[in-house]
Amino acid sequence: MLAVNPDAATHRIVIVPNCSISATGLWLFYASIVGVTLALASWYALHGFWPVLAFAVLEMLVLGLCLRVCWRHAHYGEIITVNGAQVAVDKCGSRHLEHREFSRYWAQVVVRDSGAKLHPARLFIRSHGEECEIGSCLTEEERRSLVRRLAELIGPVGQIGGR
Repeated sequence: MLAVNPDAATHRIVIVPNCSISATGLWLFYASIVGVTLALASWYALHGFWPVLAFAVLEMLVLGLCLRVCWRHAHYGEIITVNGAQVAVDKCGSRHLEHREFSRYWAQVVVRDSGAKLHPARLFIRSHGEECEIGSCLTEEERRSLVRRLAELIGPVGQIGGR
């Protein structure tokens, strides 16, 4: 999801992934899956198919780990701030914060085409040999919209072929 602050002096673009479930909803989903799976596995275990229960427990632990990883990635966000002299990129995850600043005059928006049909293009802000990837959680349409907006705020957009 992309949000833009229309303030004339400072432009702020907030990028966060779409997260369609709340923490309560996620736990209710997990509890319902675990309940149904363990109930069925217990029934089979009572009828002599005891390995089913062990595999069901293992399966539910793996599902819980996967849901936890997905939930942690849902709290990722980027804030791109463009003002008169600089472009700042703040990336915040569940455990770390990264802050990068680029001179607005020298900053370039670079789009790297992946060269593969199924892999999206990657978007970078680059200046003086340093670069920072932005918008990795966006869809192609949202990424193109971000490129247009950054081109308005920073300047021309470079295109680099597949790597």
